[in-house]
Amino acid sequence: MKREPSSLGRDQRGAIFVEHLIAYMPVMFFFMATWQLVDMCAAHLILKRAASAAARAAVVVLPDDPAFYDGVAKDSFSGKRKEDIELAAAMVLATNPHFSSDFTVEVPSGLKGAAPLTATVKAKFHCFAGWVSLVCGPTGVRELSAKSVYAYQGAAYSYDI
Repeated sequence: MKREPSSLGRDQRGAIFVEHLIAYMPVMFFFMATWQLVDMCAAHLILKRAASAAARAAVVVLPDDPAFYDGVAKDSFSGKRKEDIELAAAMVLATNPHFSSDFTVEVPSGLKGAAPLTATVKAKFHCFAGWVSLVCGPTGVRELSAKSVYAYQGAAYSYDI
């Protein structure tokens, strides 16, 4: 059965499907953007915990005996001491697969006495849906950072090597 070309313009079949698509797309986009925002907020909490773990490790590792850290000087954020502090942050960051493995930990070297120690952890967060650019930007990667401050007591004595 052939149709007249003029009757095709009056045909209403499929109109509900098109209306459904028009209504579905913004709702789905909002849902995905909200999900991504919640995922990023949870990742920021994990990053804060990683900064806390790094700072806590630093207050223990930095003043410790150099014999345990391949002779790296006391209160120096380098070598084996740095590796151990970064390991503390890495173990926490590993709980979220959206973080890249190339994070950075910053801890000041040469602290003395009862100074506050600030550890800063920066990591790249890869969004699960990069096309949701409202939350993560057009690249789908966002750099997050967190700081944690602990009291640093240090060691007032010297170790015999």
